[in-house]
Amino acid sequence: MFWVAPLLSGIGQGILIGLLSFGPSFFTLVNSGIQGGRKAGLRVALGIFLSETTVALLCFFGLSRVFTYPEFQMTFSFVASVAIIMIGVKGFAKNYDKFIKSIEVPLQNSSSFLKGFFLNLMNPFALFLWVTLLAAISVRYDKSDATYQLEIFINLISILVTLLSLDVGKVMLSDYLGRKLSNRVYYYVHKYFGLILLLIGVYFFYHFCVLFLKYFHLGGY
Repeated sequence: MFWVAPLLSGIGQGILIGLLSFGPSFFTLVNSGIQGGRKAGLRVALGIFLSETTVALLCFFGLSRVFTYPEFQMTFSFVASVAIIMIGVKGFAKNYDKFIKSIEVPLQNSSSFLKGFFLNLMNPFALFLWVTLLAAISVRYDKSDATYQLEIFINLISILVTLLSLDVGKVMLSDYLGRKLSNRVYYYVHKYFGLILLLIGVYFFYHFCVLFLKYFHLGGY
């Protein structure tokens, strides 16, 4: 029964992370659920889940150190900020007529999945979250136990499955709201989400500037 403690711990941690996560993938998930319904939202949720799983496993198998290199953090923050700012500007600046035409076109399966995967992956704080989370989880268990690695793995998987479950719940709620909203109201919701993504991108760019100035001020750390 060694697996019970890491399982319950992971569920609790997953609920906490899910309730406090409001990055670009969250707004994309909700927007897709409103526009495309459950199927489109679930594809985005699956993309987010596989993105989170990829990062978590990379950290688990010892590649988390790469994410802490200043050169990687600067490059990643810059690319992510530019990409998210462009997505935000596109969503916020779209006029009503173009918006109506865009929502009349069914969302493609692959584009929904890839949007969830890459938008979540472009969040530099998601990478740093898993690095920090793995470090915090590792100290909870006794390294001398034969089940040490398995306990950490169970903890990580339970976090991921909990996050996926919460995302599915968000999709169901978004689909319900989408059937209640008029096109005009949804248009302003879409613009609001675009503005939020734009602000997130600007914040990521600010983070890049801080890392850049710190890097060269300290002579490459």
